[in-house]
Amino acid sequence: MDRINQGTSNIIQTRKTVDWLVNHTRVNVFNPMTFEGYQRSIDKKHCAKIVDYLSREFFLPTSIICASRKEYTENAQLYIVDGQHRVEALRLLRQEYPARYKQVKDYELSVIVLEKAEEEVEIDTFITINKTSKKVDTSLAYVLKNRINYDRASKDISISKREYLSVELATALNASEPKKSELWANKILFEGAARQTPQLISLNAFVMSMRSLLFYLQQRRVIPQDWNNREELSDCIDTLYFITDAVWSEIRNKWPDLFDSDLEKRRIIQGSIGFSSLNKYLIQNLKREGGSMTANEFIERAGAWIHAIQFPGNVWLPGGRFSKYSSASGFSIIAQELMANAGHPLD
Repeated sequence: MDRINQGTSNIIQTRKTVDWLVNHTRVNVFNPMTFEGYQRSIDKKHCAKIVDYLSREFFLPTSIICASRKEYTENAQLYIVDGQHRVEALRLLRQEYPARYKQVKDYELSVIVLEKAEEEVEIDTFITINKTSKKVDTSLAYVLKNRINYDRASKDISISKREYLSVELATALNASEPKKSELWANKILFEGAARQTPQLISLNAFVMSMRSLLFYLQQRRVIPQDWNNREELSDCIDTLYFITDAVWSEIRNKWPDLFDSDLEKRRIIQGSIGFSSLNKYLIQNLKREGGSMTANEFIERAGAWIHAIQFPGNVWLPGGRFSKYSSASGFSIIAQELMANAGHPLD
């Protein structure tokens, strides 16, 4: 065992048997009720492939990265930061192929332990390791990292809950089959910047804008402000999906020429400029009207607000009138212009 000192942090480089890892590790899975944890649940299909491989072969050269909340000891309980599917596959191997497990249970794997690691260190490490991987979704870690930052100043996690709903909405829209939401399927980039790709907007830009709209949708009782169980949470996400898909269908009906086969025409209106500006426009109208409303009532009113805009579609084209407004203040300027153009100038 080697202890590597990095200032205030210690990294332990060691090795553990298969059986030790199966019995002494756990995963900090995200819980949407308590907002604890940061990893998504095990991908069963991915795990099954590893189990199938391990039932015949055994070569796992890369390290399992774990965290120890306390000073590391040989029998410490470790939280897996990277490698949860490999360890879970070993657990399943024990259940499904006991004779094979007996053969490999004393094989050793390289293990790196972050000693006395706070949750934020775990999350940062998880994001850093996986941010370029298309197989690992770090979006919940993004939400949880922000929650930690908010908790330093306040115990109110309402902003984190809106971020979580926004991330889950983005995930649902991105994975949609074309017949369900052809406007947003594979259009949200979960890592990096949405440039020269089929994706039109980054997850960060999507969440930052959506969480603001969610605040007003919750104020108007369109979306519930909280959930008490997973069924209520699922209903909330489904309603939000239904609203977003319907509102953007109205936007497409308003400017159909922007949504033909040429993806480049949509990089402004479905990018951060259009998405954020149109959400701000909806927010301004929600502020004007006030009162509670159902999801269907909001969709109907949003459609009317959108069709009241008299600007032609070319204002949303690359190089068009709105393409130069690429900051938060610019999005507000566009929203003000939309309000004035629709006959509702701001006071």
